[in-house]
Amino acid sequence: MRKRENDIEKKDLEMAEEAIKQSENIKEGLAFREVGEIGEKMSSGKVEEMVESVHEVSKIDKKESVKRMLTEIKRRGRKKRMVRVWRSAGGSVAAAILVFFTLTQWLPWGEKLEEKKIPTIALTEIKVPTLITMENDHDILSLETLDLKDAKVGYIVKESGLSEEIIDAEKPIRYNRVVIPAGFTYKVKLADSSVVTLNAGSELRFPNEFRDSLREVEFSGEAYFEVKKSGKPFVVKAGNTRVRVYGTRFNLFYCEKLALSEAVLVEGSIGMTANGKETKITPNQRVFYSMKDSLVRAENVDPADYVGWLGNSFKYNGARLDKIVFDIAQWYGVEIQLAPGLEKQTFSLEFDKSSTVEWVVRALGLIIDKPIKTEGGAYYIE
Repeated sequence: MRKRENDIEKKDLEMAEEAIKQSENIKEGLAFREVGEIGEKMSSGKVEEMVESVHEVSKIDKKESVKRMLTEIKRRGRKKRMVRVWRSAGGSVAAAILVFFTLTQWLPWGEKLEEKKIPTIALTEIKVPTLITMENDHDILSLETLDLKDAKVGYIVKESGLSEEIIDAEKPIRYNRVVIPAGFTYKVKLADSSVVTLNAGSELRFPNEFRDSLREVEFSGEAYFEVKKSGKPFVVKAGNTRVRVYGTRFNLFYCEKLALSEAVLVEGSIGMTANGKETKITPNQRVFYSMKDSLVRAENVDPADYVGWLGNSFKYNGARLDKIVFDIAQWYGVEIQLAPGLEKQTFSLEFDKSSTVEWVVRALGLIIDKPIKTEGGAYYIE
């Protein structure tokens, strides 16, 4: 019995080694094919990419790798099945691809090809509102400039995502990422007809269809949400916080730089979850989470003091100086630094967004009674 097993292992080892050797010839075999009635060299990047992937097999220590492969197959109780598939493949390409798949997907010794990562695009690289479309949250399909002629209407998701009858579960989900740079606000109408108005320096990531048991989006920056009521809960992920919406209108601000996540409720009901605990608020209330001290608080406020940015001016009533400075910097796309100890001071003021950054900074210096210096395009409040 032991001899028979050794003979099978020897035969499998020989077949595996032969398949790996034949992978050396795959590149040439795939690069030249009959195209129409004449043979010509293929220049397709897809073919080249596939060939190079299979060609990675030749870089592996063949004998040692095959032994490990057979050991792994035996450990998983799948040896007979794999040998049967292997022997029935009948061609060198099938055998080599099987070896490639087995070595790269099953065996855990580091020969696995690096997985694709979603490229990140810094806000400083985006000059106009931009839409990035991805498939299955991995492959970027397109990157396009959003229409600025009618920003009040904004971007509208054409596919509905609430009716189960029209959702094709087999169809890949497409995800969108809207990036809003300095100097712009922009609206996005989601698949469920909810509307999100994004402030400058904000990002919103959302699917073209809401297929799961809840409607979930990811967000950073500042935005005004008008959520349509539905049997599916609406959840906004903002860093380590979650805002669960129950059909409502609210303003949301999330900024890692200021270590702050806050929601101001205009209508309806929401709950912010931080540190594993949900804090619900009613209209005319604000809930905020301070990341520096892990503090969650709710308080009564006037929503008008927090949604002024939806109009044509900066409007603040007893706002912290670091928040005022942050908003101005985001809108104009400039750097403004505060001297230590000034960030918690509060002020009430209003600026027109059409004013130049030089005028706004000069006026701010007069209001807070602090000198402001300019160096290299940046502003320093002492």
